[in-house]
Amino acid sequence: MEFTPIVRELAAGLREGDNGSHMIAVHPDPSPASSSYIHDESWLAFNMIQTCVNYELIPKMVAEDFARKPQKPVVMAEGGYEDVEFGRLQTPLEIRKQAYWSHLVGGHHSYGHNDSWSSPSSWRSWLDSTGSLHMRTYREVVTACREWWNLIPDQSVFADGEGSGLALNVAARSAAGDWMMAYLSSRTTISIELDKIAVGSEVGASWIDPTTGARTRIGRYANHGTQSFTTPAGWEDAVLLLEAE
Repeated sequence: MEFTPIVRELAAGLREGDNGSHMIAVHPDPSPASSSYIHDESWLAFNMIQTCVNYELIPKMVAEDFARKPQKPVVMAEGGYEDVEFGRLQTPLEIRKQAYWSHLVGGHHSYGHNDSWSSPSSWRSWLDSTGSLHMRTYREVVTACREWWNLIPDQSVFADGEGSGLALNVAARSAAGDWMMAYLSSRTTISIELDKIAVGSEVGASWIDPTTGARTRIGRYANHGTQSFTTPAGWEDAVLLLEAE
């Protein structure tokens, strides 16, 4: 907080230097922290969050910043980096959790690999690491959905099985009410409120493998009542996509 006056002067200098042509944000440190401590500053274009290896804080911190008024975009800028960071292993599963948690509770996500700062010269060896490739799949899964940028975070779609902590499941629905997506962060069974699909009379359900993007048709259901879903055998996590048909 004591550095806020300095931050304001830096922002004023940036605005003067480029005539306001670029967005300005603040990277908070040390973690866990968010730039939302100065959310009301008019020059702050969006909020940035850093959790470092305490990535289990992502859903709560992103959701809190998403709910602030006036509403500003939220960027989960620095979570746990893939591989071993500060003695805590960040596996591809942890990397996927961070991305889907960020997106489905209202934020944007940034990926990092531990070697990007601990061993920059070895960038070729981690550029195509497993977690990095899964982030490409994550982007393809999300952007394949209609108007994916208009998602509304909505945990109320879970009739049962929301989970908590490192096994938290998250969900969001489209603004048009014609589809919803749930990310299941572990092997589990959940129950979904199908009437959250407000368009049409039937809902088509599919599993999406977050490691490959491959889709598996589950079935078709009337869009009322609840329906249980169990993650496919052998999967660490899963994406459930429900679409009006």
